[in-house]
Amino acid sequence: QVGVPDFEAGAMENAACITYREVALLLDPKTAPLNVQKRVAEVITHELSHQWFGNLVTMVWWDDLWLNEAFATWMAYKIVDRWRPQWRVWMDFEAGKGAALHLDALKSSHPIRAEIHNAEEAGESFDAITYEKGGAILRMIEAYLGEEKFREGIRLYMRRHREANATADDLWGALAESSGQPILELANGWIRQTGYPLVTLAQQEGKIRIAQKRFFSDPQATPEPTQWLVPLVLKVDGRERRVLLQSREETLDPGGKPGWVLGNAGARGFYRTAYDPELLRRLVAALPELRPEERMALVSDQWALVRASAVKLDGFLHLLAGLRNEEDHTVLDEVVGRLGYLEHRGVSDADRPAFQAWVRGLFAGPGADLGWNPAPAEDDERRLRRAALLRALVLVARDPSEIARATERFREHLQHPLALDPNLLDIVVAAAAREADEKRFEELRERARTELDPAAKRRYLHALAMVEDPRLVDRAVGLALDPFVQMQDFASYLGTLLGNRAGREAAWRLVQTRWDEVRAKADSPMILRRLVEALGNLPERRHLEEVEKFLASHELPPAKQAVAQTLERLRADVALRERLLPEVAAFLRGPRS
Repeated sequence: QVGVPDFEAGAMENAACITYREVALLLDPKTAPLNVQKRVAEVITHELSHQWFGNLVTMVWWDDLWLNEAFATWMAYKIVDRWRPQWRVWMDFEAGKGAALHLDALKSSHPIRAEIHNAEEAGESFDAITYEKGGAILRMIEAYLGEEKFREGIRLYMRRHREANATADDLWGALAESSGQPILELANGWIRQTGYPLVTLAQQEGKIRIAQKRFFSDPQATPEPTQWLVPLVLKVDGRERRVLLQSREETLDPGGKPGWVLGNAGARGFYRTAYDPELLRRLVAALPELRPEERMALVSDQWALVRASAVKLDGFLHLLAGLRNEEDHTVLDEVVGRLGYLEHRGVSDADRPAFQAWVRGLFAGPGADLGWNPAPAEDDERRLRRAALLRALVLVARDPSEIARATERFREHLQHPLALDPNLLDIVVAAAAREADEKRFEELRERARTELDPAAKRRYLHALAMVEDPRLVDRAVGLALDPFVQMQDFASYLGTLLGNRAGREAAWRLVQTRWDEVRAKADSPMILRRLVEALGNLPERRHLEEVEKFLASHELPPAKQAVAQTLERLRADVALRERLLPEVAAFLRGPRS
């Protein structure tokens, strides 16, 4: 296994010589945050899984790329979960699945098994649909069939096609044979159709009415007749019920009036779930009875429905407020992530201080209880919960006292690197960068230049793109085209600048006025696609109009799909922002008990 200093991809599964970006392979276990350790373990096991899924059995053509990538994604999490069960990596899988659900709610998405005509088109398939959605569909089918039957089918598939080529139907045939279930029809609907269903549950005369329709994040999207065979795993008053939804609408008799119903037990299904008002009220009341991944999925689904203008923002904000004392860090991360989006894109400049104060009020108590310093032998869960709370207070609420504590710890960290809990490094460095003066900017730059640990080097590099002092912004933007920022980091560095309220105008100006240099530095189809996607960080309608005009006049054949998806996502985000601004203002001015 070989680390490469400037590498386009994350890693490549060459038989007998797997190559990696250094940040995906090398770490110091004494100083690496847990998220870095998990990411390195997941990438390594992903590439090792490819020795079976991809090398031992290989796809016939690029349209079945997912047979390589989805399997390696799914298998990597299974391996790491067995190796380090206390890491609970399936919760990280859920976060990745959320990105795929977001992408697949676009009209410009594509099927898992897409029609590919050439290698250039194949390059655009290396995305969250192929990896995360593909892996999620495998996990959903495994949950429905049962782990043993699923494993038997995979072993049969590997025996039949070892050192040869295979197609999706070869896989489904083996799974059908091992399980006796109609897998071919069920699975092909999921890999050959774009999108996924919104499954809506409603109570009707003591029974549960279940309906499906394709979910779009755009409220103005034209409805489509697409439907799926949906392997539902429901939870009714804590008991699981398996149901294969075979039509647009069906009715389930739960055998008595149910108290509460959850539409995606274990959050293994690749679909969104909505509830009628009464079922939602009962489900929220039953939150303590749900598993963490189920609470996390509920927050994610409700946010998706806000985006689609299917539910009101104030109800969603009350749901988040009800989770302020959440004990599980992954659920808390989901809550803080949604609040971070709203603070960044969904609040006017005039209302931002009031929103930040509201967030501060939610988390100041739990944050004070945990403080900054871990106790001796403190477990990972408590450390990560502290990190989530401090992220909310320092980076979202911008609590002045907590920012002061963060910057003080940054200064201490430079002198005593082992004194700070590694899980707080991202927060401390980001806070220090936002508050940076010229001296600190040079400190960050020097650390980014000399740091040997790849994750720390990347952390300091991206911190330079977070500075907010107007005197430093132009210097940070200028570094983007300097050899100091390597090709592998170019798109993410520029994306950080475009997501920085203080730096986005200068960064966007750089892209437009020095495009030939920008295009030359993004001299790789994968990096070019990431660069196009970074333009989606621009928030306002004037930005959208400028991006549309710019991309219309600069044809980018290797990033054709990325252009379509970025424009659709940007249009949706701009419309969402315009809808949210008055809703957030009304929430902040109204009663919030």
